[in-house]
Amino acid sequence: MKKELWKSKSFEQPNNYPCPKCFIGGLVGKEISKLMTEDGKYNEQVGYPYGLENIFSGILHCNNHLCNHIVSVNGLLITDISTGYQKPDGEYIETFLKIYHPKFFFPNLRMFPLTNEIPENIRQLIDQSFSLYFLDNNSCANKIRITIEYILDGLKAPTKRKTRKGKIELIPNLHQRIQHFSKKKPKICRLLLALKIIGNEGSHTINTSTDDVLTAFEILELLVEMIYIKNNKRIEVMANKIIAK
Repeated sequence: MKKELWKSKSFEQPNNYPCPKCFIGGLVGKEISKLMTEDGKYNEQVGYPYGLENIFSGILHCNNHLCNHIVSVNGLLITDISTGYQKPDGEYIETFLKIYHPKFFFPNLRMFPLTNEIPENIRQLIDQSFSLYFLDNNSCANKIRITIEYILDGLKAPTKRKTRKGKIELIPNLHQRIQHFSKKKPKICRLLLALKIIGNEGSHTINTSTDDVLTAFEILELLVEMIYIKNNKRIEVMANKIIAK
């Protein structure tokens, strides 16, 4: 996963993201349409210099001719943002920018590939978290937290434990379930615990950061490799990159 690519949730031209199907080509704008909002029309009338609000929708397509996957996108477009620069002779050159702020992609983009080795229910949950990334960090983080529970279920992590008095009791929460399972899978549970912390932010705070969500995706990619794909050389490279940060 290229974390730097996803840090900005806006762009001047819709041609930055990898194709979620082939991961070889990039998505480029094919048909983009826009319609100014009522606020945008008012700001246009009063000469507001910091941008006019539009709703946009469009079709992106993969520029890999062997793929040609298409994705729809919609969101907010700010046009006519006044900016400029001064030439050496003192003349001021005014230019106007437009910035796209996408909210929905369908089919959703993918921060990393999801191969068939990954169980379908896990793929669906990760895809749902991907689809929420541009819309809301908290919802995205919360969906990642739900994914943890399904990963534990797939690994047959116990939901019950024996007390010191020999009684069987339900493990009361996700944190303790991960800790209990760590006796059997310490490396995996260490990553699951890190994911749970970020996922809890999505459930209990109002300001999960974009950087935290992207870190969660990095850890999730590493977990998927460890549990389902088991490419040890790639796992080591990915782990070293995360640790180095």
